[in-house]
Amino acid sequence: MIVGAVVVLPRVEREASRGAKLTAVQRRHAAGDRLHLDPRPFDAFAARLSARRRYAVDVPPGAQGPFITRGAVVRAYAAFYFLPAIQVRRAPLVFRYRFR
Repeated sequence: MIVGAVVVLPRVEREASRGAKLTAVQRRHAAGDRLHLDPRPFDAFAARLSARRRYAVDVPPGAQGPFITRGAVVRAYAAFYFLPAIQVRRAPLVFRYRFR
Protein backbone atom coordinates (compact mmCIF):
# COMPACT_ATOMS: atom_id res chain seq x y z
CA MET A 1 0.00 0.00 0.00
CA ILE A 2 2.85 2.40 0.78
CA VAL A 3 4.30 1.97 -2.72
CA GLY A 4 0.91 2.80 -4.23
CA ALA A 5 0.51 5.95 -2.15
CA VAL A 6 4.08 7.15 -2.58
CA VAL A 7 4.89 6.11 -6.15
CA VAL A 8 1.86 5.13 -8.21
CA LEU A 9 -0.82 7.65 -7.22
CA PRO A 10 1.36 10.77 -7.53
CA ARG A 11 2.46 9.51 -10.96
CA VAL A 12 -1.17 9.01 -12.00
CA GLU A 13 -2.02 12.52 -10.84
CA ARG A 14 0.97 14.05 -12.65
CA GLU A 15 0.10 12.27 -15.88
CA ALA A 16 -3.55 13.26 -15.63
CA SER A 17 -2.76 16.93 -15.19
CA ARG A 18 0.41 17.27 -17.31
CA GLY A 19 -0.04 19.79 -20.07
CA ALA A 20 -3.75 20.16 -19.34
CA LYS A 21 -5.46 23.41 -18.53
CA LEU A 22 -7.19 22.26 -15.37
CA THR A 23 -8.64 24.26 -12.53
CA ALA A 24 -7.31 23.70 -8.99
CA VAL A 25 -10.32 21.49 -8.18
CA GLN A 26 -9.84 19.47 -11.37
CA ARG A 27 -6.15 19.00 -10.56
CA ARG A 28 -6.98 17.91 -7.00
CA HIS A 29 -9.42 15.29 -8.35
CA ALA A 30 -7.44 14.20 -11.43
CA ALA A 31 -6.01 10.99 -9.96
CA GLY A 32 -9.33 10.00 -8.38
CA ASP A 33 -11.14 10.68 -11.65
CA ARG A 34 -8.72 8.39 -13.46
CA LEU A 35 -9.38 5.74 -10.81
CA HIS A 36 -13.17 6.29 -11.15
CA LEU A 37 -13.58 7.35 -7.51
CA ASP A 38 -16.36 9.67 -6.37
CA PRO A 39 -14.63 12.87 -5.13
CA ARG A 40 -17.47 14.02 -2.85
CA PRO A 41 -16.76 11.70 0.10
CA PHE A 42 -13.04 12.55 -0.10
CA ASP A 43 -13.70 16.31 -0.09
CA ALA A 44 -16.22 16.10 2.76
CA PHE A 45 -13.89 14.04 4.93
CA ALA A 46 -10.83 16.17 4.11
CA ALA A 47 -12.69 19.20 5.45
CA ARG A 48 -12.81 17.48 8.87
CA LEU A 49 -9.07 16.67 8.98
CA SER A 50 -6.12 18.65 10.27
CA ALA A 51 -2.39 18.07 9.91
CA ARG A 52 -1.18 14.90 11.63
CA ARG A 53 -4.71 13.92 12.65
CA ARG A 54 -5.06 10.16 12.72
CA TYR A 55 -7.91 8.51 10.83
CA ALA A 56 -8.93 5.02 9.74
CA VAL A 57 -10.52 3.87 6.47
CA ASP A 58 -13.61 1.66 6.24
CA VAL A 59 -14.06 0.36 2.70
CA PRO A 60 -15.25 -3.02 1.38
CA PRO A 61 -12.69 -5.02 -0.63
CA GLY A 62 -14.54 -4.44 -3.90
CA ALA A 63 -13.60 -6.11 -7.17
CA GLN A 64 -10.20 -7.70 -7.65
CA GLY A 65 -8.13 -5.86 -10.24
CA PRO A 66 -5.01 -7.15 -11.97
CA PHE A 67 -2.89 -6.51 -8.85
CA ILE A 68 -5.03 -5.34 -5.92
CA THR A 69 -8.66 -4.92 -4.91
CA ARG A 70 -10.63 -1.70 -5.43
CA GLY A 71 -10.73 -1.35 -1.64
CA ALA A 72 -6.92 -1.33 -1.51
CA VAL A 73 -6.92 1.35 -4.22
CA VAL A 74 -9.24 3.52 -2.10
CA ARG A 75 -7.02 3.04 0.97
CA ALA A 76 -3.90 4.02 -0.97
CA TYR A 77 -5.63 7.01 -2.59
CA ALA A 78 -6.98 8.15 0.79
CA ALA A 79 -3.45 8.04 2.26
CA PHE A 80 -2.33 10.34 -0.56
CA TYR A 81 -5.40 12.60 -0.71
CA PHE A 82 -5.65 13.26 3.03
CA LEU A 83 -1.99 14.19 3.57
CA PRO A 84 -0.69 15.52 5.95
CA ALA A 85 -3.20 13.57 8.07
CA ILE A 86 -2.06 10.07 9.04
CA GLN A 87 -3.89 6.87 8.09
CA VAL A 88 -3.85 4.19 10.81
CA ARG A 89 -5.69 0.89 11.26
CA ARG A 90 -7.96 2.10 14.07
CA ALA A 91 -8.95 5.62 15.03
CA PRO A 92 -12.01 7.44 16.38
CA LEU A 93 -12.27 9.34 13.09
CA VAL A 94 -13.21 6.98 10.24
CA PHE A 95 -13.44 7.64 6.49
CA ARG A 96 -16.14 5.42 5.00
CA TYR A 97 -16.24 4.85 1.25
CA ARG A 98 -18.74 2.76 -0.67
CA PHE A 99 -18.49 1.98 -4.37
CA ARG A 100 -21.11 3.38 -6.73
